[in-house]
Amino acid sequence: MKSSMSFLVVAQTALLLCSCTSSVKTDPSKLAQVSIKKSDGSSTQVKISDPSSASVKKVNGEFSPEAVTPEASAANVKIEVDMAAETIISKECLEAWRKALKGDEKGAISQLEDLEKRYPKVSTIKFMKGQVLEHLGKGEEAVKFYRESLDNSEYSSIRQFKLAQAYVKLKKFKEAELIYRKLLKTFTDFPDAKLGLAHCLIAQDTHTKEGHQLLAETVILCEALVKTGEPQKVAEGRRVIKEVLELDPATPGAKELLGK
Repeated sequence: MKSSMSFLVVAQTALLLCSCTSSVKTDPSKLAQVSIKKSDGSSTQVKISDPSSASVKKVNGEFSPEAVTPEASAANVKIEVDMAAETIISKECLEAWRKALKGDEKGAISQLEDLEKRYPKVSTIKFMKGQVLEHLGKGEEAVKFYRESLDNSEYSSIRQFKLAQAYVKLKKFKEAELIYRKLLKTFTDFPDAKLGLAHCLIAQDTHTKEGHQLLAETVILCEALVKTGEPQKVAEGRRVIKEVLELDPATPGAKELLGK
């Protein structure tokens, strides 16, 4: 269950905080401790002067290599998004989401488009556009932005998962199936991914052996969640079991587990 739980933590963080991919921290001496990526894909930590300083150059919300220490410049590195930008993006994404919850589609999308003009390289904004549009019942448009938001960040998996869910709502089961299979190669014990794949397979063929086997495996994973006795995990397990029963009421052990 370890891989499943780690995925859920990342998923919840991405959805609730709408965070970016930067990792800038400010220490008591007001120097920014920045995680930077080298051209070979590795990362290192360097310090830069106060981001508010006029000597620090930024382009599209990103610090240029010249803004950091000689060590960083020599390594031909690029700093992603500074803490100030991350705070703004998180705050405005949340504001846009609240507008969407109130039914203010125009206001939510307008705010996100304005935000994207200022930070065109931040994929989190596209992801939030997808969530807003999906919430407002515009699945086709949501899929477009979910796809555009996919990258190699730590939140890529939850974005793939949301894209798969959007495809299911549009009854594009084959497209969703491919994504669920990809996710399960990494997160082998993720109940919602197994359930999602089972849903896709059963929708395409009600007699699919693989689909019903996946439901049975999902029940086993949910049983482990329920046995922890932890309220959040128990609730999660019961939620998934209810969805299993909606797909196939005869799934072994599902009714018994729900009755515990």
